[in-house]
Amino acid sequence: MAEFWDILVKTNTFNFAILVIIFAVICVKFDIPKILENIKNEVASAINNAQLEKQSAEKELRKTSKLVKNTDNEVKEKIDTAKLNAKTLVNDINNNTKNQITHIENNISRVIDSEEKKVTSELSTQTINSAIKLAKETIIENLKKDKTLHAKLIDKSIEELRKI
Repeated sequence: MAEFWDILVKTNTFNFAILVIIFAVICVKFDIPKILENIKNEVASAINNAQLEKQSAEKELRKTSKLVKNTDNEVKEKIDTAKLNAKTLVNDINNNTKNQITHIENNISRVIDSEEKKVTSELSTQTINSAIKLAKETIIENLKKDKTLHAKLIDKSIEELRKI
Protein backbone atom coordinates (compact mmCIF):
# COMPACT_ATOMS: atom_id res chain seq x y z
CA MET A 1 0.00 0.00 0.00
CA ALA A 2 2.88 2.31 0.56
CA GLU A 3 3.80 1.89 -3.03
CA PHE A 4 0.32 2.73 -4.10
CA TRP A 5 0.45 5.83 -1.95
CA ASP A 6 3.79 6.90 -3.46
CA ILE A 7 2.49 6.33 -6.96
CA LEU A 8 -0.68 8.23 -6.14
CA VAL A 9 1.27 11.20 -4.69
CA LYS A 10 3.55 11.28 -7.69
CA THR A 11 0.74 11.32 -10.24
CA ASN A 12 -0.83 14.50 -11.54
CA THR A 13 -4.31 13.27 -10.78
CA PHE A 14 -3.68 13.26 -7.08
CA ASN A 15 -2.08 16.71 -7.21
CA PHE A 16 -5.02 17.97 -9.21
CA ALA A 17 -7.51 16.52 -6.74
CA ILE A 18 -5.72 18.17 -3.81
CA LEU A 19 -5.68 21.46 -5.67
CA VAL A 20 -9.43 21.22 -6.33
CA ILE A 21 -10.05 20.47 -2.63
CA ILE A 22 -7.93 23.49 -1.62
CA PHE A 23 -9.86 25.71 -4.06
CA ALA A 24 -13.16 24.38 -2.76
CA VAL A 25 -12.15 25.15 0.82
CA ILE A 26 -10.97 28.63 -0.16
CA CYS A 27 -14.20 29.26 -2.08
CA VAL A 28 -16.29 28.23 0.88
CA LYS A 29 -14.12 30.11 3.37
CA PHE A 30 -13.98 33.41 1.43
CA ASP A 31 -17.38 33.15 -0.30
CA ILE A 32 -15.82 33.51 -3.75
CA PRO A 33 -19.15 33.25 -5.63
CA LYS A 34 -20.43 36.30 -3.75
CA ILE A 35 -17.19 38.21 -4.44
CA LEU A 36 -17.40 37.22 -8.14
CA GLU A 37 -21.05 38.31 -8.22
CA ASN A 38 -20.12 41.68 -6.67
CA ILE A 39 -17.30 42.11 -9.19
CA LYS A 40 -19.70 41.14 -11.99
CA ASN A 41 -22.27 43.68 -10.73
CA GLU A 42 -19.58 46.39 -10.47
CA VAL A 43 -18.41 45.65 -14.01
CA ALA A 44 -22.01 45.71 -15.26
CA SER A 45 -22.61 48.99 -13.43
CA ALA A 46 -19.39 50.44 -14.87
CA ILE A 47 -20.49 49.33 -18.35
CA ASN A 48 -23.93 50.94 -17.85
CA ASN A 49 -22.31 54.15 -16.57
CA ALA A 50 -19.95 54.14 -19.54
CA GLN A 51 -22.89 53.71 -21.92
CA LEU A 52 -24.77 56.57 -20.23
CA GLU A 53 -21.69 58.76 -20.41
CA LYS A 54 -21.25 57.76 -24.06
CA GLN A 55 -24.85 58.77 -24.81
CA SER A 56 -24.36 62.03 -22.91
CA ALA A 57 -21.13 62.70 -24.78
CA GLU A 58 -22.86 61.95 -28.09
CA LYS A 59 -25.65 64.42 -27.22
CA GLU A 60 -23.06 67.02 -26.27
CA LEU A 61 -21.20 66.31 -29.51
CA ARG A 62 -24.38 66.84 -31.53
CA LYS A 63 -25.06 70.13 -29.71
CA THR A 64 -21.51 71.28 -30.23
CA SER A 65 -21.61 70.19 -33.87
CA LYS A 66 -24.74 72.29 -34.38
CA LEU A 67 -23.08 75.27 -32.74
CA VAL A 68 -19.85 74.85 -34.68
CA LYS A 69 -21.66 74.06 -37.92
CA ASN A 70 -22.42 77.73 -38.60
CA THR A 71 -19.28 79.14 -37.00
CA ASP A 72 -17.42 79.41 -40.30
CA ASN A 73 -20.32 81.31 -41.85
CA GLU A 74 -20.65 83.55 -38.80
CA VAL A 75 -16.94 84.30 -38.82
CA LYS A 76 -17.09 85.08 -42.54
CA GLU A 77 -20.09 87.36 -41.98
CA LYS A 78 -18.29 89.14 -39.12
CA ILE A 79 -15.20 89.61 -41.29
CA ASP A 80 -17.32 90.91 -44.18
CA THR A 81 -19.13 93.29 -41.83
CA ALA A 82 -15.83 94.47 -40.39
CA LYS A 83 -14.45 95.06 -43.90
CA LEU A 84 -17.57 97.02 -44.85
CA ASN A 85 -17.34 99.08 -41.66
CA ALA A 86 -13.65 99.70 -42.31
CA LYS A 87 -14.38 100.89 -45.87
CA THR A 88 -17.12 103.17 -44.58
CA LEU A 89 -14.79 104.53 -41.92
CA VAL A 90 -12.03 105.12 -44.48
CA ASN A 91 -14.48 106.96 -46.75
CA ASP A 92 -15.72 109.06 -43.82
CA ILE A 93 -12.16 109.89 -42.80
CA ASN A 94 -11.27 110.80 -46.40
CA ASN A 95 -14.37 112.99 -46.74
CA ASN A 96 -13.74 114.69 -43.40
CA THR A 97 -10.11 115.26 -44.35
CA LYS A 98 -11.11 116.74 -47.71
CA ASN A 99 -13.66 118.98 -45.99
CA GLN A 100 -11.09 120.14 -43.47
CA ILE A 101 -8.57 120.81 -46.24
CA THR A 102 -11.19 122.84 -48.13
CA HIS A 103 -12.07 124.73 -44.95
CA ILE A 104 -8.39 125.45 -44.26
CA GLU A 105 -7.83 126.57 -47.87
CA ASN A 106 -10.87 128.88 -47.61
CA ASN A 107 -9.57 130.32 -44.35
CA ILE A 108 -6.16 130.84 -45.91
CA SER A 109 -7.77 132.60 -48.89
CA ARG A 110 -9.77 134.85 -46.54
CA VAL A 111 -6.68 135.68 -44.50
CA ILE A 112 -4.72 136.43 -47.67
CA ASP A 113 -7.56 138.64 -49.00
CA SER A 114 -7.78 140.40 -45.64
CA GLU A 115 -4.03 140.98 -45.55
CA GLU A 116 -4.08 142.24 -49.16
CA LYS A 117 -6.86 144.71 -48.27
CA LYS A 118 -4.98 145.76 -45.15
CA VAL A 119 -1.75 146.30 -47.11
CA THR A 120 -3.66 148.09 -49.87
CA SER A 121 -5.36 150.29 -47.28
CA GLU A 122 -2.05 151.05 -45.60
CA LEU A 123 -0.47 151.86 -48.96
CA SER A 124 -3.44 154.06 -49.87
CA THR A 125 -3.23 155.81 -46.50
CA GLN A 126 0.50 156.34 -46.93
CA THR A 127 -0.02 157.58 -50.48
CA ILE A 128 -2.81 159.95 -49.38
CA ASN A 129 -0.71 161.20 -46.45
CA SER A 130 2.25 161.74 -48.75
CA ALA A 131 0.01 163.54 -51.28
CA ILE A 132 -1.50 165.70 -48.52
CA LYS A 133 1.94 166.50 -47.16
CA LEU A 134 3.24 167.32 -50.63
CA ALA A 135 0.13 169.41 -51.36
CA LYS A 136 0.52 171.20 -48.01
CA GLU A 137 4.14 171.98 -48.73
CA THR A 138 3.24 173.18 -52.22
CA ILE A 139 0.42 175.35 -50.88
CA ILE A 140 2.68 176.80 -48.16
CA GLU A 141 5.33 177.62 -50.75
CA ASN A 142 2.75 179.22 -53.05
CA LEU A 143 1.27 181.17 -50.14
CA LYS A 144 4.69 182.49 -49.24
CA LYS A 145 5.20 183.63 -52.80
CA ASP A 146 1.73 185.10 -53.38
CA LYS A 147 -0.01 186.82 -50.44
CA THR A 148 -3.30 187.30 -52.34
CA LEU A 149 -3.63 183.58 -52.81
CA HIS A 150 -3.96 183.20 -49.03
CA ALA A 151 -6.91 185.55 -48.90
CA LYS A 152 -8.61 183.76 -51.83
CA LEU A 153 -8.30 180.41 -50.04
CA ILE A 154 -9.80 181.80 -46.85
CA ASP A 155 -12.73 183.28 -48.78
CA LYS A 156 -13.33 179.99 -50.60
CA SER A 157 -13.32 178.05 -47.28
CA ILE A 158 -15.83 180.48 -45.76
CA GLU A 159 -18.15 180.04 -48.76
CA GLU A 160 -18.02 176.25 -48.46
CA LEU A 161 -18.79 176.45 -44.74
CA ARG A 162 -21.87 178.56 -45.50
CA LYS A 163 -23.18 175.90 -47.87
CA ILE A 164 -23.19 173.38 -45.11
